[in-house]
Amino acid sequence: MEIVSMKEEHLSEIARLEKICFKRPWNEKALRDELENPLAYFFTAVDGMVVLGYGGMQYACGTGYIDNIAVFPMCRKRGVATALLHALEKKVRERGGNSLTLEVRLSNLPAISLYKKLGFREVGLRKKYYTAPREDALIFTKEW
Repeated sequence: MEIVSMKEEHLSEIARLEKICFKRPWNEKALRDELENPLAYFFTAVDGMVVLGYGGMQYACGTGYIDNIAVFPMCRKRGVATALLHALEKKVRERGGNSLTLEVRLSNLPAISLYKKLGFREVGLRKKYYTAPREDALIFTKEW
């Protein structure tokens, strides 16, 4: 597995992954827009030419705000999400930043467990943050 910057050639597979993982998926155009966004850093986990997952964030004022982390179901539990999170953290550190933050559904116990294992801590709650279905979000932050 290799973590690379998201490229045009990854977009169709990432858009397909979005449909598998999220009720309100990003489409290919929205993903393409991030390629041109100077505040965005998006990475793709690949095995040769095969997309395993992706993760992206916006960076501003010393903080990386993680938009999405997604891994194809057959590739889970193989360290893909961990590698993507490490790549995002590395980019924030390279930029001189000092934190990463994200929201996660209360029901997403595997993701919550991973974030805690990687040093994120719960810092808040956003009521009714998610739709389809309506659900609260936990806010997690990792600072250094």
